[in-house]
Amino acid sequence: ARDKRIAELLETVGLRPEHASRFPHEFSGGQRQRIGVARALAVEPEFIVADEPLSALDVSIQSQVINLLADLRERLGLTMLFISHDLDVVEYLCDRVVVLYLGKVMEVATTEELFANPLHPYTQALLAASPKPDPEMATERIALKGDIPSPISPPSGCVFRTRCPHAIEACAQTVPPLEEISAGHYSACIRKELLPHIAVARP
Repeated sequence: ARDKRIAELLETVGLRPEHASRFPHEFSGGQRQRIGVARALAVEPEFIVADEPLSALDVSIQSQVINLLADLRERLGLTMLFISHDLDVVEYLCDRVVVLYLGKVMEVATTEELFANPLHPYTQALLAASPKPDPEMATERIALKGDIPSPISPPSGCVFRTRCPHAIEACAQTVPPLEEISAGHYSACIRKELLPHIAVARP
């Protein structure tokens, strides 16, 4: 029964049953990632945390893993928390996005809304820096000043203020609450009166 279950799991992630007899060094990076997914599925989870599942994989293998995760999510009805810095992958895989900076939530929205209408200055900078395949879609880069602060000793008030092009003195005094700016779209910025005006839609 155990061997049958192992064979089923391997086939679920696109591997063959005979792969079960191989040694770890005989697998490619993509195959090892598939085995990791199979191990996670072994306990029949409803919720999976995928933390940078594409790191250290070449582009062709990344696309295979992305498609595998998307297929498993639909086929098995899984909920996934996908942690990544690759915005194109986030846009493709995710239904809802939470943008973090130094561990603090900057913005929350549906994927479609966030990529079309980023409100928080940090989200805008991230999307502006993301490579565009079509030169006509290119957006003006938003220059962030300074270096990323230490998460051990973050800035007072808004943790993004030391790099934010819209920061004012009050940003150092107040921790911005995560507020709903429009239906289901939240942003943590005390300068919310500016948000609709500084938002830059992504084509």
